[in-house]
Order: sequence, then C-alpha cells, then structure tokens
Amino acid sequence: MLVPNVIFRACVFRSMRFSHTWRSKGTQSSGNGSPLRRLLDDPSGFGEAAPAHRQQQWSTVHVDPQESSVLLFPGQGVQSVGMGRDLLKYPAAKDLYDLASSIVGWDVRKVCTEGPAAELDERCQTAILVTSLAALERAHKLRPAALQHVRAVIGFSLGEFTALVFAGALPFEGTLKLLEVRNALMNAEYEKRQGGGLSVWLEPDADLELAMQRAREHATERGVPGAVCQVAVYLPPGRKVVAGDIEALKFIEKNGSKFGIKRADRLRVKGAYHTPLLAAAETAVREALRAMPVRAPQLRVVSTVDSCAYGDADSVRHKLARHMTHATRCEQSLHEVYTRPRGEPLPPTLTFGPSEAMPRILRRFDAKAWENSLHIDT
Repeated sequence: MLVPNVIFRACVFRSMRFSHTWRSKGTQSSGNGSPLRRLLDDPSGFGEAAPAHRQQQWSTVHVDPQESSVLLFPGQGVQSVGMGRDLLKYPAAKDLYDLASSIVGWDVRKVCTEGPAAELDERCQTAILVTSLAALERAHKLRPAALQHVRAVIGFSLGEFTALVFAGALPFEGTLKLLEVRNALMNAEYEKRQGGGLSVWLEPDADLELAMQRAREHATERGVPGAVCQVAVYLPPGRKVVAGDIEALKFIEKNGSKFGIKRADRLRVKGAYHTPLLAAAETAVREALRAMPVRAPQLRVVSTVDSCAYGDADSVRHKLARHMTHATRCEQSLHEVYTRPRGEPLPPTLTFGPSEAMPRILRRFDAKAWENSLHIDT
C-alpha cells in the first residue's frame, strides 16, 4: 500500500494527498498500511468521482454499510494543551507534526503538547488540523477496516479543511499555509472590530431570533454601527452557536434567560466566525484559494455551507470562501449523511478530537449513530 518511509523526506515541500481506490461509494486501500503514512509518502492520483444524485449515493454502494464508515472532524474551540501527546508513539503521527512545523515555521508539536494555552489558542487552526490528521494513525491501529471504506466525511467549521485534505481535494502544505493566512486575517478583523461567539443551550420554547434582535438593538445603542448578532453554527436540537459584535454577545449572556436560553458559554475564539464581520477576510481567502492547487474530493465530503456534497474543484474554492461569512449547517449536514432508506443500517462513525465535543453532538443528533461510533481521542 505504501512506498518506503524514505520518500517522506523527499516530499516535505510537495503537495501531499491521500490516494484512494474507489469501490463506487467508499474507499478501499490496498494492503495493510496506514492512511496517514500515505499522506506523508504518496501524492499519487485518484479514482473516479461518486454519483451526484442523492439516491444513487445509497443504491450504488457495493460495500456493506457496517463495513464502511463516516468520519467527523472537529473545529475551533476544542483545543487543549496536551493534545497530540499520546499520538507521538506513532512514528507517522510524529512525522506529520515535524512536516507541519517545517511548513509553517513554528513548532506545532510543542505548542500542541506543551502550550502555553494562549499560544495554542492563537494558533489553534493549524494545531487542530494537524492533530486531527495525526489521529488517523490511532484510528488505523484501532479500526483499520473503518478507514479502508470511508463512506462520507464531515468537518465542522475548521474541520471542513481537515476533511478536504483527507479527501484529496486540498494539498497538505498549501492548506497549512492558507490556514496561517486565514488566522492572520481573522485576527486583523478582530483588531478592527471585536467579535466573538457564544454556544447557547435552548429551552424548547426559546425565542432565539428575538434575543438576537434585542442584542443587535442593544449594541447599536452602545454605538456599534450595523450591529451583527446571528446564528453562526446550527447544531443538533437545542443548541446553536451565536456570533457577532461583543456588545451584542454581552447582552445575550446577561439577558438570555428572558428568551429561553438556558446557558451561554463564550467560545475561545477571536472573531465573529461565519458572519458578515469577516467579509474582508473572505475576499482575501477567495483570492488565496484561486492560487492553490485544488481538486475535486475523491470521496464524499459534505459542505456545511449548504449541506450538499462538494463537486468539482471550483465548488471547493467557492464554498470554502463562503465558509468565512455564512453559517455552518452542521445539523443539516448530518441529516444529509445519515438519512437512509428504511431498513438500511447505519455505518459506523469515527469522531476525532481532544475533547468529547464531537461524540456529544452526534449523540444529540442520533443516539443510534452515537452507539455505533468510536471516538478517536487526540
């Protein structure tokens, strides 16, 4: 399945991709090697794309659903000092950290495993993507068959970049460089106009729309022009992420209970992600993507921008740019993957991340899918 490890050193500054041999819908790797080592060693080509029609995505599967898998990659906010430490016992994971460090110019492994926390928060986009990919080696050791037949991949927010690297649409080196630029752009926008995000838990009769409207009015009264406060991430029932101007978020934190908001936790992010406050950053990311080598995903990656599978390279560029200012529809994207004909069994799911955030989301969405899942702790 894999070429010798020595090729890794020759590939340090090449565009590294996964190679997938298709069995209609799902991937089948040849041999018994790890997919992470393939990312490091083998920038080879891909097979044919999957059928575009939704019904065909089930009817043409030639692999038992129980022998295929769905992968869920996390976004920002899950980072914690020490993540990745237990992955270093796998040589391929250690090599990936070294490769990433050589690309971005700072010690990714050290920041992940030792911190400090402030630096990890500042550089979490690169740190989370690299750690999520490094965790593939643990997944390979625990459930090798699950990575041989990947049925679909979803990445929440930042995790969408991880999913597209895994699917061969984005080159590893170019993606890390893009994330470094993306992070700098977001920080620059934050310095010009402070924004943030809140994770909110809702009562069944909560009126979140009214709460956000009142929050915008409050921020406007405090001198914020064109105040922004809107849903940034649609999570499974009873929970959402709201993002916008800091003054608007403070209003919700203080007054949320009046609108049926049970709990509101500030996210560890700088900036109002997935809102119009990042419009300037979206333009810059769009330009950067035009200069990147991008390919059509070689397995099914569902975009959380519109809950539809990515198509060709142009759709990758378009949706990833829109990703900056448009809400991510995580709940709707999960429906797109797990909705199936009556009697069709659920494929096993692998969730990744240094926290239990992804398993908790999956459990709220579908208890049966959660029961048939394995969390790959990083």
